[in-house]
Amino acid sequence: MTSQTLKKISELDVFCLMVFKVIFQTGHANVAAKQLNVSAPKISRCLNMLRATFDDELFYRRQLGLKPTPMAEFLYEPVCQFCDAVLKIEQSVADQSCEPSRDSLKVAVIPSILASLSLAFSQSEHQQLMGRLQFVAWDCESADLIHNGELDMGIAFAADSEHALSIESVGGLSRLCVAAQERHAVWEVSSQLTLESICQYPFLCLNGKGFNDKIDPLEVFARQAGIPLDGIDRVSCRDEWYSHLLTMGSLSFLPYSEAQICSALPGIKVIPLPSEQVQRLHGDSMSPQYLLIENALEYRRYSIEQRELIIQLLKQLLASHPE
Repeated sequence: MTSQTLKKISELDVFCLMVFKVIFQTGHANVAAKQLNVSAPKISRCLNMLRATFDDELFYRRQLGLKPTPMAEFLYEPVCQFCDAVLKIEQSVADQSCEPSRDSLKVAVIPSILASLSLAFSQSEHQQLMGRLQFVAWDCESADLIHNGELDMGIAFAADSEHALSIESVGGLSRLCVAAQERHAVWEVSSQLTLESICQYPFLCLNGKGFNDKIDPLEVFARQAGIPLDGIDRVSCRDEWYSHLLTMGSLSFLPYSEAQICSALPGIKVIPLPSEQVQRLHGDSMSPQYLLIENALEYRRYSIEQRELIIQLLKQLLASHPE
């Protein structure tokens, strides 16, 4: 065996070898996907990786399914032995582990409401009943981390994952605010802010995967109204958002729940967007819908009561109205 081949094999993950074993035993990639509870594209990617690693087709497509090549026949027994060893290790860890479960729940939250949800939790009268919650920013890995048990739940606009997760809508935003540098020219407009006046200035989006990461509602409005946007930029975290507003002369929307926090940032002014302008912006379909994303019921580490209190806290936050 060459050192290059050994390197390729060492880079294979255990799951790829499990895919090999199940395909060998069943002769069908779709059966392997069902047994391993993953999507067909993931099985295809694993099979391609296996073929590249061993420089062999491994399985030929025949009328009755996939037939193993001589190389696959040679690999089958050692792969089975390896997979069995991994399963024994997993079982041993499960049987011998006496560590108590984490004393806090870990929740991934879309950046647009991460700060305000944390604040709402810290001020909630039900904080002790909910237990300790560690909030982290939702990112492209969060859905898979929920499936793996490294996160307990997520609050986001979409769950891009190859795994089956429980998804429940917990509401949308009914109120928005406009934020900009406190000496921005937009604040000199005598009448109330309109979408038309906002389109006259550079606009900034705080990206939310599954909602405005491809096209923002303001872009849709501007196109439909035939209004040219001055320009639109995108950021992925609140620190970048804050810096951009201070230095680039841009305007941005933010949930009303974040107004208290963001208006306290030095150099930033935040005012509510009139409700009729919010309706023009979102109409019947463009309002962001927040989703509670969880693992299957049998894998959850929290009680029904904790879950309901967290949902209640989130719904109260999303229903926030200006005084």
